[in-house]
Amino acid sequence: MKKFGLFTLLILIGAGVIALAASLFTVKETQQALVLQFGNPVRTVQEPGLHLKVPFIQSVVYLDSRKLFLDTPVQEVITNDQKRIIIDAFTEYRIEDPLRVYQTVRNITGAENRLSTMVNSTLRLVLGKQEFKEILTGERQKLRDNVMASFAQEAESLGIKVVDVRIRRTDLPAQNSENIFSRMRTEREREAKEARALGEEEALRIRSGADKEKTIILAEAEKASQKLRGEGDAQATKIFADAFSKDPEFFSFYRSMQAYREALKEGNGDTTMVLSPDSDFFRYFGDLQGKK
Repeated sequence: MKKFGLFTLLILIGAGVIALAASLFTVKETQQALVLQFGNPVRTVQEPGLHLKVPFIQSVVYLDSRKLFLDTPVQEVITNDQKRIIIDAFTEYRIEDPLRVYQTVRNITGAENRLSTMVNSTLRLVLGKQEFKEILTGERQKLRDNVMASFAQEAESLGIKVVDVRIRRTDLPAQNSENIFSRMRTEREREAKEARALGEEEALRIRSGADKEKTIILAEAEKASQKLRGEGDAQATKIFADAFSKDPEFFSFYRSMQAYREALKEGNGDTTMVLSPDSDFFRYFGDLQGKK
């Protein structure tokens, strides 16, 4: 009997330990818990630490209390002017009401699936009202505020607080990008040809102006040289005439000496002159007075 009583006591102690262990649960600093009884939520625990529940009847579902990140799939959006763009966005959110999350989407996976659908539809709705040029050149903060305003209230109905929605990348589809790049290249080539044609036209104009100015300068210089040459010749003629009038014999002698120098100078060896010895050209050879 004593052995039977001891065995019963050990069984009771073991059952008590098991029951105690089943009645305790721990909530970490990064968690919040929902206590369920037969699958129905009965209370929410958001304070970290050790907590009690009814063993074997109640169960615990844990949800994250930290700020979570959701990468939404890249999607194609049609703008208000019927242009296609690629949007890559992500969402920061936090579970504020575990009970409502459990009642609406059950768990984190269900919450993210619903949020992803909501973000995509909100982006299509907000960006679909914008012009293509406004999205590319507009302020991202303004678009973010519009998305947040349309998205946050709907997310609150799930027990989720949206912290931020950010558009990571706004781009064109590959085919559109190639078409735009081709148009841009064609436009730049056209501008380059125009600039090159204008440059050639300007160069031709400058060259023509320079040639014209050169011709004018040369003509004026030739005119001035002709004038100076004429004045010099006139002055020389006057000097010669004055000299001839003062001393005809000396002038005749001087002119003959010049003729001799030019006719008999070195370098004229190939020149042959046929003159009579009593020619007037040689009259100063025999007599300094020029007498024959």
